[in-house]
Amino acid sequence: MRFLLFLLFIFFSLLSRSQDDIVKSVMLDSVMVSAVSSGFSVEEFIHYVKTDTTFYQGFKNLRYYSHQFQSELEIFDRSNKSIGFLTRYGHYEVIDNRLVVHVESEKDDGKIYNRRGKYRYYTPEFFDYIFFPKDTLNVSKFKSNDYDIDSNDSNKKNENDAKVIIFNPGSVEVNRSGSKKEKLAVFDISMQKYYDYIISKTIYKDSLECYEFVCRMKNNLTEKEQDEVLIRELVSYFDRNTFNVVYRKYVMTYDYWLIDLNVTVNVEMGYIQNQLFPLKIHYNGFWDTPFSKPEIADFKLINYNFDINE
Repeated sequence: MRFLLFLLFIFFSLLSRSQDDIVKSVMLDSVMVSAVSSGFSVEEFIHYVKTDTTFYQGFKNLRYYSHQFQSELEIFDRSNKSIGFLTRYGHYEVIDNRLVVHVESEKDDGKIYNRRGKYRYYTPEFFDYIFFPKDTLNVSKFKSNDYDIDSNDSNKKNENDAKVIIFNPGSVEVNRSGSKKEKLAVFDISMQKYYDYIISKTIYKDSLECYEFVCRMKNNLTEKEQDEVLIRELVSYFDRNTFNVVYRKYVMTYDYWLIDLNVTVNVEMGYIQNQLFPLKIHYNGFWDTPFSKPEIADFKLINYNFDINE
C-alpha cells in the first residue's frame, strides 16, 4: 500500500531529471513553427519546463493562506455502481504560520466508515493525508519545512521520496532506487524513446494565452514497451506572460504482478491577487492491490474565498 501511495503522490506535480536530447525530439504545431522563426527558443522553453517550481508554489500557497473548501468523494464497485460517498465543507485557518483544517460540515451515506469510525476504503485516507490533516501544521510560504518528516521512519521516508520527485525535480537524489524511479522520469534519456513531446499554443479558461506542453506515450509501442511506461500522458499549460503552470493533467497506468492501477488527475490553477493556487482538483482512479479490495474513486476538491493579507 505504501508503494501505491508513492505512485499516487506523483500526480500533484511531476517533472524528473532529463537530458538535453529532449530538445531534438520536440514536435511543434504550425503556429509554434512560425514562432520559432520569429525567435521562440525551444531549448529555453524546455529548460522552463524542467526547472518549473510554480506548480509546487501553488500548492504551498494552498497551505499558507486561509480559505474555504468543498470536497466530494464517491466510491464505485467494478460495475461502476456507487457504493459510498462523502462530502465536506470547511476552511483552512492559518494563524502565525500554523495551519488548522476545520471540517464544518460532513455528509456520508453510512458506507464510507465502519462501525469503529474508521474508513472502509483507502482513498479517503489518502486524500485526508494530503488535504485534510488532523494535526496542526507549521507552514511557510517559501521554505519546505511543512513537508519535512522523521528521517528514522522508513514509511514516511518513502513518502518523502515521492515528494522530492514531485516538487523538486532534479534537485536531489531520492532514497528509492530501481526501475520504478526511472519509469517515472518522463524526460530521462532512457525513456525518451517511448514518448512524443509536443509544444503548441492554447487558450486557458477562454482568456489566458498559454503554451501547451504535452508528453504522451507513443501510439505505436509494443505491449512490452507499454509496460515500461507508467506516465501515459502529462499535459501542462504555461502562462505565456509569466511561465507559471496554470493547468496540469496526468494519466498513469500500472499493471504488474499483483498491482493494477489506472489514474487520471486534472489540476486547474488560478490567480487570486496575483498569487497562484490550485482552485480545482479532480481525481478519477482505479487500483487493485494485495490484501485490499479493488477501489474505483472519483474525488473533487474546490478551493475558494482566499484571504490574502500581504
